Amino acid sequence: MASVTQTIPQFSLGMSEQPDNLKFPGQVTEIVNAIPDVTRGLFKRPGAKRIGISPLANVQSGGSWFHYFRDETEGSYIGQVAADGQVRVWRCSDGTQMTTAYGTGGQTAIQNYLATSTPENLQFLTINDTTFVSNRDTTNSNTLVGQTGTTTARPDAHFAMLELLRTENGRQYGIDVFRTADVTTLTRATRIKISADTLFEGDGSGSCPGIGTQVFSVDSGSKKNLIFRINALGQQGVSPNYSADSDGPDGDNYQCSYQREVVLLHGGEGWVVGDTVTVTLDSAKGGGGSNKTQAQTTDATYTIRVEEIETTQVNATISSNGDGLIRPEPTPFDAQTAVTADTIIGGIIADLPSGVTGKHIGNGIYLSSTNSFTVNVVENDLMRVMQSSVNDVQNLPNQCKHGYIVRVANALRSEEDDYYLKFEGQNDKDGSGSWTECALPGMTTTLTNMPLVIQRTGTTTFTVKQFTYGARDVGDTFTNPMPSFVGKRINKVLFFRNRLALLAGENVVTSRPGTLGEPNFFIETALTVSVADPVDISAASMFPSDLFDGIEINAGLLIFSTNQQFLLASDDTVFNPDTAKLRSIATFNYNEDMPPISLGTTIAYIDNSGKFSRFNEMANSAREGEPNIIEVSKVVPTLLPKDIDLITNSRENAIVLIGKTGTDVVFGYKYFQTADKRVQAAWFKWKLNNPLTYHFIINDEYFFLDSDYYLQSIKLVQADSDPSIVQDNVEFLLHVDNHTTVSGGSYSAATNLTTFSSVSWLSSVTTPNHDLVVIDTNTNSTRVGRYAKPTVSGTNFTLPGDWSSATLTIGYIYPYQVKIPTLYPTKIDGSRATADVNSSLVLHRVKFHFGKVGLYETTLERVGKTDYTEVYESTELDEYNASDAPYLEEFIKTIPVYEKNTNVEITLKSSHPAPATLRSMSWEGDYSPKYYRRV
Repeated sequence: MASVTQTIPQFSLGMSEQPDNLKFPGQVTEIVNAIPDVTRGLFKRPGAKRIGISPLANVQSGGSWFHYFRDETEGSYIGQVAADGQVRVWRCSDGTQMTTAYGTGGQTAIQNYLATSTPENLQFLTINDTTFVSNRDTTNSNTLVGQTGTTTARPDAHFAMLELLRTENGRQYGIDVFRTADVTTLTRATRIKISADTLFEGDGSGSCPGIGTQVFSVDSGSKKNLIFRINALGQQGVSPNYSADSDGPDGDNYQCSYQREVVLLHGGEGWVVGDTVTVTLDSAKGGGGSNKTQAQTTDATYTIRVEEIETTQVNATISSNGDGLIRPEPTPFDAQTAVTADTIIGGIIADLPSGVTGKHIGNGIYLSSTNSFTVNVVENDLMRVMQSSVNDVQNLPNQCKHGYIVRVANALRSEEDDYYLKFEGQNDKDGSGSWTECALPGMTTTLTNMPLVIQRTGTTTFTVKQFTYGARDVGDTFTNPMPSFVGKRINKVLFFRNRLALLAGENVVTSRPGTLGEPNFFIETALTVSVADPVDISAASMFPSDLFDGIEINAGLLIFSTNQQFLLASDDTVFNPDTAKLRSIATFNYNEDMPPISLGTTIAYIDNSGKFSRFNEMANSAREGEPNIIEVSKVVPTLLPKDIDLITNSRENAIVLIGKTGTDVVFGYKYFQTADKRVQAAWFKWKLNNPLTYHFIINDEYFFLDSDYYLQSIKLVQADSDPSIVQDNVEFLLHVDNHTTVSGGSYSAATNLTTFSSVSWLSSVTTPNHDLVVIDTNTNSTRVGRYAKPTVSGTNFTLPGDWSSATLTIGYIYPYQVKIPTLYPTKIDGSRATADVNSSLVLHRVKFHFGKVGLYETTLERVGKTDYTEVYESTELDEYNASDAPYLEEFIKTIPVYEKNTNVEITLKSSHPAPATLRSMSWEGDYSPKYYRRV
């Protein structure tokens, strides 16, 4: 047999549940209360410092916990939402409870939303100073997203705006107002003639009376607006009965010959064939000489008969007793007579039927009624009318009723480009103003039962309130529908590309970008599709795919359902509704109660679909191609319980901590990446003094709340406030849990005891799992690093010796434990290790290479023999000065074994406040390949 030795250069690879012959050198069977590190070795975890003297005040049993980080100066806060929905917040620096105020919505409504008997139903997301809270509780009706409120109503329920386009002589500005489908028969004269007149063409007229041109407008009962012009010409001549003694041209020896003409200017309304009217041609207008006698100036009378008519069917029925046929008198046919808009508008308003009100605004009329009505314009070149919609925005009047709302239909057969405009009058008055985009009147506009927020609103005050979410203020239910989460529950609030993203059912809905102060899930304008529009997209899958959580990565938003992973990304550099895509990238199970975490360049999450939980890591998630998913916990398949519910991580320290409420074990994962290679992927576990209630990591500090509601913290990076001893410029961290400081002891020389009275720290301490110790860390002490186990009586304790002048650290010691696997001769070939399990190896001794170390013990578990335990001190008596700490920065200790390698297991343990760090190990022994050549 050959005497051989082999070295395990480091213990940074953590625990492994693989068979010992498959473990890679550096992996161990068990690690308790230690942290494997590629630089420092396998070192004892720092102790936990108690925050405040007493437990957190007013903590309720159960409930949901959250944490909040303010800034570097102010630090962190821890909060609880009790089962009844009440919110409490404590400051992590000293455990002081903050004041909780209830804002918008009121305390009752807020508590009704937050109330749940299952803590995991409440999901939290903190963005800057705002923590969003959503409730997944399916039994709580207050968590269903609803809608309420309505958009601005129109000034009147039924309305129209009539606009005058131009004024013109000889035109009738008529409109039809109707409410029913009934039609009215309208007749109009198309030809008239003079059927009789009083002109006399006999001898001796002397002159031509009753001649000239005159326009007549005639109404006769219900028959209106028959307008015609009579042209009468007369010519004098010598009477055949001429006598020599006549009086000249004006005498009886002359007579008049007439030419009569009637011109129809407007056929009026209601006239039928055979209707006659009699008019008198004004003699003053008819002409004649200035020397006319009374008989000669007699006005001529004309009888006009309707010869032909046209008949049309007009829809102008406004009510059973009101006619909507508005036919005001046409404007003057005399071009010399000015036509004014006021006259035209006044004529229309005067003829409006009962129940329809007209208001003169600018060059138009605002019509309104308590009942529905429709308006048609007879002559489109003279006027135009709009009611609730127009086809062209150019048809909108410049002056209108303040608050008038109209739909701009654009394409007649498509609703996608419709939008609504509202007239904003100057100083909120009718008349001049401008048109601005608005929403369909009477449409629901506000979201209800949305996630609440918790905000720090004062130095010691946190306010819980209903958050203000943007309202739907443009478009209608087609162009701007309610988000798809309405009627559902919000499973999670996320933050993605400056948008608030909500997960509900199978949908991801993002707000408009840049609206975090008032997140808006409605489009900003219906005029065009904008890159700033919200995105509402569904996860298409063959499986039920309710989405529960997500995390932002470079490629997009990685979203998790219970059995599938999706990537929300953009096909373009700009993320908008047109470019957004949500596609499946993996089909792994996922624990919906535990959020995914970022490990810097990869994403990790928990899968609890089996008997034990699995810790998966996803890398290379991209828009194209499949991601790489590795089960990181494969080497410890039974380490993580199925029902774990707490996870936190520190990317700066490359550490993940996983726990279960009500248990005192925390599982850790330490990793280290160089370029594209994972150098370290190590598992370990911590055992705390009391069971865990909640935990989180912020700024290199691990906070946890134990079952006694004491808030404690562990500095992952050593701080000045940590209890330590400096020896020869080397700082040795002291390791005690739940530690705090005490002082003011009273020493008695007679008993050689120091008594500490009324120590409030002891008042509510439950039965500890470990020993209580007191340590003197004073650098000016002659006994640096001395410690003792106190004798406790209530809130008093005594120590042997004189401790009266020192400020002491008091806390619980906790064990550092490393269980070494069976040692085999091992060959390393690249990233592979091959153990020789068929050889014969008798271990003579092992040599532990320690870093900073104090008191420790080793245990040899031997087959068929009792366990052998030996306690060692890194420095022995008479080998260090009395004023020095009994710790060393580096130390190598040889442990005798003399057993067959398969018959012995070695456990290293340190239950002492001293540091303990295992860097490497080597073994020596007799090795024989049993005379077989290995091939």
